[in-house]
Amino acid sequence: MKGISVDLWRVRVRFAVLCVPYALDYAAGTDSVSDVIAWDLQVASWADQYGLDEVFFAEHHTLGHEPSPAPELMIAAASQQTTRVRLGALGHLVPYHNPVALAHRMIWLDHLTGGRYVAGVAPGAFPTDAQLFGTGMENARMLAEGLDIIQAIFTKPGPWRIDGRYWTADMPEFSSSVNGPHLKPLQRPHPEILMTGMQPKSPTLAEAGKRGHSPVSQEVSSQTLIRHWETYAEAAEAAGHTPRRSSWRVTRDVWLADTDEEAREQVLSGPLGEVWSKVNLPLFKDLGLGSLLAGADVPEHDLCLEWLVDNFFLIGSPETVAKKIEAFHAEVGGFGTLLMGAPGRGREPDTYRRSLELLGSEVAPRLSHLVAGS
Repeated sequence: MKGISVDLWRVRVRFAVLCVPYALDYAAGTDSVSDVIAWDLQVASWADQYGLDEVFFAEHHTLGHEPSPAPELMIAAASQQTTRVRLGALGHLVPYHNPVALAHRMIWLDHLTGGRYVAGVAPGAFPTDAQLFGTGMENARMLAEGLDIIQAIFTKPGPWRIDGRYWTADMPEFSSSVNGPHLKPLQRPHPEILMTGMQPKSPTLAEAGKRGHSPVSQEVSSQTLIRHWETYAEAAEAAGHTPRRSSWRVTRDVWLADTDEEAREQVLSGPLGEVWSKVNLPLFKDLGLGSLLAGADVPEHDLCLEWLVDNFFLIGSPETVAKKIEAFHAEVGGFGTLLMGAPGRGREPDTYRRSLELLGSEVAPRLSHLVAGS
């Protein structure tokens, strides 16, 4: 892939998995850190085996139910167990890293993975992480400044200097005495950079559009997703970039079984349902964000796991899920990648292996005609 920029336009819709990771058993003290790591690497191996397109690893530092402080280490480990699936972070939390060091780790991952690396970045959303690192309310500004430095390291030969509010980067010119500075990405001009957003007029998605980076929408209603695309596209066009839906990744949980009834029961009684009923749904309600999931037409008191299973998630047999994905794709105007969260291991991990197998072997071929849209 060296020197090649891949145009994903008019390519079929792709499928990706985000290892958050959801680790309620670890939070309860019944799983170890090693168990969490092993499960995420197993998910990556299955995704590679069953023909999915991408696997991402999150970064969190203080969340006991989502333990993943070093996505770059997970990417490196997964690269040794997979051969074709793209591997990335969603995302590197830029305010919690020196951007010079982070940029060089990103470059090294690009080479280590043979050009399969995807550079997702984010400001960091959890107050306890910000408290730990002492960033206060500065995360959004730190993300923008850090990205300026990262992009300069990716693309700009020295000498140059950036004197920022939070960091200084002083790139020397090339010296034959040290044979450097020398590192540049394998993918040119650099790995794809992703930025995530949740609010309808997400400032992070607007920043992604301004910079020409790829948007990632978190798990929200179709109405909110439509606003996401409008926010991103407007900022991209204003900055002289061409927004392409093929680069848009949207999040929606997916679960497959051989029958609709089996899939519904496995979600209601399994780890995906558990994390939504115990963590995600209470968090949305506590923050007053229930309408982001259900839209304006569903009262928040009616928002429950059963409603999500029957009206929001993409759950069922391969035939049913293929139809639901096609309808969802049309409803929001088209997207390039469907991103789903990987549940915890649970008591019957083979049901999730089977879900990924059905997605890759039966759903993806049924949707081979589906392209991103304009």
